[in-house]
Amino acid sequence: MAEQARPTGECARGRGRAAFAALVAVQACLINSSSVAALPLAAHAALKRATPSHVVNVAVIDADERRLIAGRYPWLRERIGTLVHGGTNSVCTAFCVAPDVVATAGHCVAGTVTQSAGNPADLQFRADNASGPGIAVKGARSTAIAYNMMTGSARLKTRPPINATSDWALLRLAKAACPANSLPFSRMSAGQVAAEAAAGRIYHVAYHRDLPHWKLAVAKGCLLVSGRKAGDPAQLARDFERADHLLLHTCDTESASSGSPLLVDGLHGPEVVGINVGTYVRSRVIAHDGQIVQRLDSEVIANTALLAAPLADKLDAFSRVRAVTDGPDMQRLQTALADLGHDPGPLDGVFGVRTRRAIEAYETRNGLSVTGIATMRLLQRLVGTTSASARH
Repeated sequence: MAEQARPTGECARGRGRAAFAALVAVQACLINSSSVAALPLAAHAALKRATPSHVVNVAVIDADERRLIAGRYPWLRERIGTLVHGGTNSVCTAFCVAPDVVATAGHCVAGTVTQSAGNPADLQFRADNASGPGIAVKGARSTAIAYNMMTGSARLKTRPPINATSDWALLRLAKAACPANSLPFSRMSAGQVAAEAAAGRIYHVAYHRDLPHWKLAVAKGCLLVSGRKAGDPAQLARDFERADHLLLHTCDTESASSGSPLLVDGLHGPEVVGINVGTYVRSRVIAHDGQIVQRLDSEVIANTALLAAPLADKLDAFSRVRAVTDGPDMQRLQTALADLGHDPGPLDGVFGVRTRRAIEAYETRNGLSVTGIATMRLLQRLVGTTSASARH
């Protein structure tokens, strides 16, 4: 059975999801695919009993194509796993992009504007074929954890303009969890991904709360929904930031599939073309003086993923370079950025989204590869630039 959500203008949280939402006016709503799932069986039953009758099924598009991978795809079972939060009991899918780095949806780490994801120190990753306890984020019990996480946005906005294309996260783990040949980010454009989908070569691997025993499932032959089929392109552009980096897809999803990869088989094995985020729903409402007075029909447009290609350079920098991990050095970097006219936020020695955006702005202005990573090399460059400016 597909995940369910109330067809209202509120961002519904059908069984652990959050939602994006939008005279007769149109409201957009995208229900994310994280799950509050590590609950006692009786709690699950109570949730089902509490579900109201006026619901619409979403997330499974047409016939359910999901199949348990069981013993097949061993190379995927050692690279894809669960990301479980010990405090909130939420579950997402995550996948290895380096031996000690996993990628997932940003809201699994940072939450949404209406719902906190909890302390990231309580997150643990475990590959599907692994046994025993999961692996925490590096530096989980110290302030160093901030230097071992990178997210595309501070929080997922659940109403237009929805920042789904920034809903990604990279986490450096306390120890290696995966083989050296992890899942690389493809550099395919959205148009190229659409062509691969039309040829039946895009598939999706994820956990789904409604499938038995918390095993990975694969859905093959996922299609991409064109902008034309999604309706007015101007409406799509209003609903989402960077809609050109959005993949509207028909891969079947359910709770716990947030952060799961959309894949294509490349020359050297599977490549990630997108990261699943949630389900795009539009509703018609009647408004008067800015207030909604009546709700009409709801329409499920597609499931959504963000394009992976823009993350390739960020991953390369995050996983390979020597990062600034010392508070005083981070404060020097922030001060140098501020002196050059960029806003890194408080000069507190803590790496956050505003500091990352300031770095990206500096990199863009100076023709550098845009990564947003606070590296020792960048610090040396910034300090050298501000010292030279001071001398003149």
